[in-house]
Amino acid sequence: MSTKFQSCSLNKAISYENYEVVHRFTRLYEISLDEANDIFLETKKWLWLAGQPKSHTITIIDPLIIIDEMWHNFILFTREYTNYCLDCYGRYIHHAPTTQREKDNRQKQLKEDSTRAREEQMQKLLQQCALISENLGTATLLKWFVEYPERYNAEFFNNGRKNVSIYYTPPSDLQALATHIKAGRILIKN
Repeated sequence: MSTKFQSCSLNKAISYENYEVVHRFTRLYEISLDEANDIFLETKKWLWLAGQPKSHTITIIDPLIIIDEMWHNFILFTREYTNYCLDCYGRYIHHAPTTQREKDNRQKQLKEDSTRAREEQMQKLLQQCALISENLGTATLLKWFVEYPERYNAEFFNNGRKNVSIYYTPPSDLQALATHIKAGRILIKN
């Protein structure tokens, strides 16, 4: 089965709005609604670029972590994300994280020939930067690789995520039932 590449214009891709996606992000991180809207815009630009036939090698790397976080957030709205992808790209754009095997292979390459491994990594980075600059402009490239990493750095991710409060306490009758099940006085059949 071959994948049919269809892509909308950049303007169409970035014109999509979803208040719930953006608002949820402000509930997760200590950022303003304007900042969240900006990150969502950049995420849609990233998705547009990833949706292009010539962009099959583009990956999320460390400077783009805030875009990755917004992408995760968008994906949680499964219906909306799926419809967005199908409407703009004719297919679902999957999020495939770096696997442990890929990380292990990278470490092995670094141990075997660190100079060559670093050169290959730099070549991939330069190709990705060229693709971003050619398709989205140097302002986007600088925003993603200079501005965002400065603003959304390790300190931001270590301290900027809001604490999640769960306000649920099981009712006393459910707690009593759980006590009886754990004690073996009540059997639950599957």
